Amino acid sequence: MNRSLFGCGFGRGRGCSGLIVFCLMSLGLSFWTGCSETSLTVSHVDLEPFTAYQQLARLEVTSDRLFEVIAAQSDAAGYSRLLEAQSGLSTPLSLTDTDRIEQSFVHSLKVMLFDLAPTNFWENHLAEYYDTRLPGDEAQALLARYAEESVSQSSKLQDLRESFIKDRLPELLPVVRARSQIYQTPSQAMEPTVLPGDHVIVHQVAYQAAEPQQGDVVVYRYPDENGKRFLHRVIGLPGDQIAIRDQVVYLNGEALPEPYARHSDRSSMAGHVRDHLPPITVPLGTYFLMGDNREESLDSRFLGPISKDHVLGRALFIYWSVSPDSHAPRWERLNQLVR
Repeated sequence: MNRSLFGCGFGRGRGCSGLIVFCLMSLGLSFWTGCSETSLTVSHVDLEPFTAYQQLARLEVTSDRLFEVIAAQSDAAGYSRLLEAQSGLSTPLSLTDTDRIEQSFVHSLKVMLFDLAPTNFWENHLAEYYDTRLPGDEAQALLARYAEESVSQSSKLQDLRESFIKDRLPELLPVVRARSQIYQTPSQAMEPTVLPGDHVIVHQVAYQAAEPQQGDVVVYRYPDENGKRFLHRVIGLPGDQIAIRDQVVYLNGEALPEPYARHSDRSSMAGHVRDHLPPITVPLGTYFLMGDNREESLDSRFLGPISKDHVLGRALFIYWSVSPDSHAPRWERLNQLVR
């Protein structure tokens, strides 16, 4: 069951209701759940010195050959049926609709497994595996003929990919999927950026080695006994001065350009923090957060700055969206970045 958070929060996905619900039936795996962002390239650090195994592994990952084998053994059709069953759609999906969902699923699968994986995660594990299965001279030969070998369904490389998935994927997949989570938005607090009925992917480790930046859309837990979750935008960083005058946000004395902001009520409420906030300095270790839909958001204007310790991750990607009113899929929102 989804949980509403002060009318401005989330219901958290659980069980098999996640973004990535795929079943590698031939390998005896059961359903997995996970999520991630869209086409956000992760830089891969050069490995020195390169061995033939490392070079092969790098090519297998960057050419998407490894992913293609994983995708071919995933249950994209089952994922489409699951979304249809869980979304309470007003009309059954057509074959065209199912195909669109399956394409989105494969895209999301690629993002979750590879784009959000730790740096060189797949390259390192694949190189280690190849080292146990290939003599050095054979690895060199495959490397020299990679352009031809990589696309052949009967090649040694294809056998190695399938063996790697069978032998190693069950232990590696949970490591990757634990880096992200899915949320469904029930409120209007972030319109028009995120709509009620949008299902978003949150990068849970985005801020382990980095700091939130001004403009990031983040999920955070309010520090009370219920741990309610909210989705808001970072407006002020530690040390910034924030003020609001007649619904205009001022950051360090300058009016903040906010093309994402929506105002449903332009009548300014004198003396109310919704529309008028005296200058405050954001304390160290905290962030000033606001919803894009300013008159429908319970945020730092009322709750105060939020500690980084309570930030759960960065919202990155809309993988599914259903209108709460018409119960129809909003196809145009699939695979959209949260900006």
